[in-house]
Order: sequence, then structure tokens, then C-alpha cells
Amino acid sequence: MNRKLNIILAAFLALITAVTMLGGCSSEPTGDTVERFAAAAPSDSGSIDIPGYESLSFKAGNTAQSVNLKNPQTNDCYFVLSLITDGETLWTSDYIEPGYAVKNLTLTRALEKGEYDAVLHYDCFTLNDKTPLNGAEIQLKINVK
Repeated sequence: MNRKLNIILAAFLALITAVTMLGGCSSEPTGDTVERFAAAAPSDSGSIDIPGYESLSFKAGNTAQSVNLKNPQTNDCYFVLSLITDGETLWTSDYIEPGYAVKNLTLTRALEKGEYDAVLHYDCFTLNDKTPLNGAEIQLKINVK
């Protein structure tokens, strides 16, 4: 009886550990998630690399969305990104360090199915004191399915 109880307890603990490591049962992202993606040294070129995106794919009816919006490791500045459509800001990031990417974000409202013209606005700031630098805007499509 004691051996059987130990086996059941070990299986239960293994299940709890697996669920904890996987972040629970939900596959839906919640809130902004920023992850490190590179380990290269920053460049001394003085220029800012702005990634271009042609489109983003979102799920209809959800505010939580999965993305991959990067600040290249070669940059010597923070990014603050804003996603805008029809003059409405749907999302704004916190400061994103070089070598990090936003993987999940939460929109201010859910979008219906369809294709939207949008702008991904980049504000850039120095690493030492967050002094504003040049920015950029990338025109893209949001495909909502």
C-alpha cells in the first residue's frame, strides 16, 4: 500500500511540475511578453536598425495576440513601439532593449475579421538617460482571421 501511494504521489508531483513549466493550460498569450533573442555585440556605426514588417496576423475577437517585434542587438537604443490603425493606437510597448523582442501583446480592443491598413511607429531613446532620438514609421497590413 505504501509503495502504491508513493507512485501516485510521484506522478502527481510530476504532473504539477509539467503544468507549472508550461505556464498553465492556456495557450493564449496574456499581457506583453518580451524575450531576449540575440547575444551579438552592439555596433559602433551610430545608425539605428529599424526592422520592417509587411504584415501582422491576428486572431479575430481577441485582445491578446502573438507577435515577434524585435529591437536588433546592433542598436544602441531603446525602442518604444506603437501600433496604429485609422488614427487609433491599438497598442504601445514599454522600452524594448536591444536584443529583445515583444512576443505577446494586448490590444486596447479586439479586431473583427478583415484586413487593416496600419502603422508601426518607432520611438527611439538613448540607453543611458532615455533621451529621444529619431523615430520611424512602417506601413503594414494587419490580417485578422
